[in-house]
Amino acid sequence: MRSFTRVRKGTGFGAGEAVMVVALLALVGGVAQAAGGTVSGRVEAMPAKFLGETVVYLKEVPGSYAAKTESMDQKGMKFIPHVLAVTAGDTVKFLNHDTVAHNVFSPDHEGYNFGTFKPGESRSYTFKSPGVYTQLCSIHPEMLGFIFVGQNPYAAVVDREGKFTIKDVPPGTYTVAVWNSHLKAPDKKVTVTEGKTAEESFSLHR
Repeated sequence: MRSFTRVRKGTGFGAGEAVMVVALLALVGGVAQAAGGTVSGRVEAMPAKFLGETVVYLKEVPGSYAAKTESMDQKGMKFIPHVLAVTAGDTVKFLNHDTVAHNVFSPDHEGYNFGTFKPGESRSYTFKSPGVYTQLCSIHPEMLGFIFVGQNPYAAVVDREGKFTIKDVPPGTYTVAVWNSHLKAPDKKVTVTEGKTAEESFSLHR
């Protein structure tokens, strides 16, 4: 019995060509997903109470980056998150989901002061220059937060265990640095390979 493959008229190719097209599309998709690598690891701090105020980041990664909008809330008389990492050009929206009014300001770099805003209100600020901006409230001096503004988006705030992951890093060799509110650690060099994970660890001390 003869077997044959039916070809739809007007398509210009048969089953064999269709398989090749599907394979090529899968290959292209795989390349897109594999683009870039990951830098991950763990940070230890002495004393450990300052571990939560740590950002691991890559220095001087060439490129232009689309601006984003992030949020920092005020709730329970705290800045949430306590540490926020953004990129120069990003906008941060300061929310107030507390039951009282707040007055957010930062004395760092160009500085800003939003004045008093009530529960349910918000203020926004676009960060133009890299650096660390301390977040304070003139009404509640016990409140403290930090916004880390990087030159590039390849930065991560560590979790409670000190772990960090920086994804989608272009292949290349970079300097990995750590910012902490009180402690220091030497920079390290890392080589990122497409589709691979580079591991680094840091030990913070005074």
